[in-house]
Amino acid sequence: MNKRIFSMNYYLAPMMGYTDCYFRSLIENIYGNRVLTFSEMIVDKAIIHNEIKTISKHFLEKNKSAIQIAGSDPQEIKRTINILNRIDILKHVNFNLGCPSSRVQENMLGLALTQNYDLVKKCLFELINYKYEVSVKCRLGLGMNEDKNYIFSYLNLFNEIGIKKVFIHCRNGVLNLDTKKNRTIPKINYDLFTECTKKFPEMELIPNGEVNNLETFNFFKSKNINQFMIGRQFSKDTFFLERLKLEEIENKTPLIMNSIKDLDNYKYLNINLLKKSLFTALNNMTNSKKIKKDLSIIDNTKDLLNYFERSHIWS
Repeated sequence: MNKRIFSMNYYLAPMMGYTDCYFRSLIENIYGNRVLTFSEMIVDKAIIHNEIKTISKHFLEKNKSAIQIAGSDPQEIKRTINILNRIDILKHVNFNLGCPSSRVQENMLGLALTQNYDLVKKCLFELINYKYEVSVKCRLGLGMNEDKNYIFSYLNLFNEIGIKKVFIHCRNGVLNLDTKKNRTIPKINYDLFTECTKKFPEMELIPNGEVNNLETFNFFKSKNINQFMIGRQFSKDTFFLERLKLEEIENKTPLIMNSIKDLDNYKYLNINLLKKSLFTALNNMTNSKKIKKDLSIIDNTKDLLNYFERSHIWS
């Protein structure tokens, strides 16, 4: 059983190369409904031109995750939403307006799309035809300098259109910096984020960006903010919330085993990706190297389950 220490809710941020169905299954089994997970960013064209493979590869039959999509052509977004409206395992679409990667920029997606306010507006008008939950993920600003007008104008747009849930990366995005530098060079600006919450009290604004220590959690708690989007810290140490004494997680072994069992009927099973996700639950353990070495030679889910069952890793 998982126990809640404080009344907080968490979201696993969409991350290319990390938030595949293996890692999402792990997080969902460990934390239950207290963590909502998001898929890696999926470009709308992939859904339009290869719907069945794209959806079945990214989502398990008992999916709980939101899908994050990116696009810049309103007509293609319209086609994508029409497709997603027919897929019952999906209940939440998130639109990416924050990714600064060069590949995304080349196609005028993510952060680059926000250079064209009117085009963003047209895209969002198609997005809101989704029949379930809709949200947006964006940045505080575009470029190195603080620009309140950027975030205020976009929040006003989202609000007017009817998109009330917005995940805000509390750094600006800079188009001429690579993805890694965008995570370190623009400064974190939690104060501007909290100013946004005051200016738009009717919206559900959720911070993202270095939310990984008690000082940050306590800062937001003092501002009556109790929802957080967290990315890389989950991938570095799945149990970090327990280490911070924000969550208490009991009976870890059955939870880990359940995440493996979730993949029993997964057509695209890749045992190495599955093990990669499991390794995140083993970090910061005194014997993690030995356990990872043991797991590295296992090549099927049955033996993985047997290993966790007999090893008493969390005794």
